[in-house]
Amino acid sequence: MLISWKRNFYTLWIAEVIAIIGFQSIQPFLPYYIQEFEVKGLDETLIWAGHMGTAAGFAMALSSPFWGAMADRLGRKPMVVRSMIGGGLTVIAMAYVTNVWELLAARLLQGALAGTVTACLTLVSTTTPSPHLTFALGMMQGAFMLGASVGPLIGGPFIDRFGYHACLIVAGVLVVLAGIAVQLWVREDFQRQPEPEQKSSMWQDARRLLEIRPFFIMLVSLTLIQFIFGFIMPVVPLFLQELAHTSDVVSLAGLIFSIGGLVGAFSSTVSSRWSDQWGVKPTLVWGLVASALFYLAQGLATSVAMLAALMVLSGLATGAIRPVANALIARVVDESDRGKAFGVMSSANSLGWSLGPVMGGYVGAHAGFRAAFFVTALLFAAVAGWIWMVMRQPPKDHAPTPAH
Repeated sequence: MLISWKRNFYTLWIAEVIAIIGFQSIQPFLPYYIQEFEVKGLDETLIWAGHMGTAAGFAMALSSPFWGAMADRLGRKPMVVRSMIGGGLTVIAMAYVTNVWELLAARLLQGALAGTVTACLTLVSTTTPSPHLTFALGMMQGAFMLGASVGPLIGGPFIDRFGYHACLIVAGVLVVLAGIAVQLWVREDFQRQPEPEQKSSMWQDARRLLEIRPFFIMLVSLTLIQFIFGFIMPVVPLFLQELAHTSDVVSLAGLIFSIGGLVGAFSSTVSSRWSDQWGVKPTLVWGLVASALFYLAQGLATSVAMLAALMVLSGLATGAIRPVANALIARVVDESDRGKAFGVMSSANSLGWSLGPVMGGYVGAHAGFRAAFFVTALLFAAVAGWIWMVMRQPPKDHAPTPAH
């Protein structure tokens, strides 16, 4: 019996939207949750928020190659289920922490067990026919950003009314239910590849993939981009709190994050069509340049309304970056190696992400919130220049290239 890729894809799409809503109904508000414990002032809060992001990113960087290898050995669907149920349980655990150290430990465990984005991308890349792959990956990236827009919109008012404890429990249960739905209704015709006579190690697989020039370029580029996103992540909610001159900003922050995510979801969905028309390289470069300009302007914001408008515009720019890169990776890596490829990519990206928050936290705490935005803009511009110099324009209808 043939498995309908469309039924699989849309079931997975809905489940991932639900899972991301669960994660993002609490994730943007962690800097505010930290202030529920014995933390003094916004500067100390920012440093702790940086540690939280770094802990999760570091754990994900260490675990991603292992999960990628498991995906190629056991199937991609089990990894999606693991990431959702494991991630959801760690969110629930955060509801019962009593100090910031326990919260840090929960974030570390979440980084090791979660990773729904990579797991879903890998499953989609191996169950979607090649003519529809760019569309499917763009839609899946749109699912991530749609969930990231709806989550804060729900989470902010929910926290204001019922508190962090209730929000964490409901959010975690939502993610777990998404994992159960994938287990019940998504089908995968997984056939494990025969073991070679000389079994390669994880490091040999990674080295072989890095010899594919387009893959190497995107690996470096996305790692740097993840570092930048991680760098500014803990700063934004606290800068918003500083501009608002009040600590009661959870619902307001949720609304702003939600609109920015919604715009990013739209941009992510249509960016694959832009890249088909204009080319991968121009789409990436102009997305990065626009991001640099918008983050520079955010550092100059003098009011909540001004910051909010610029955050929405930056969502339009950043939403065009990731799906293009993911589609390129799927095109240049053979299907049998895509689990390893996305595992290596996720590990490198998580390493970049893990370094970003702690460095952004220290820059913001010691040089000021605005300085962190200026550094972010400079880094986006630098990555745009690097891609413009080293990347060759891939053919529009480039077929997947075997990884050897």
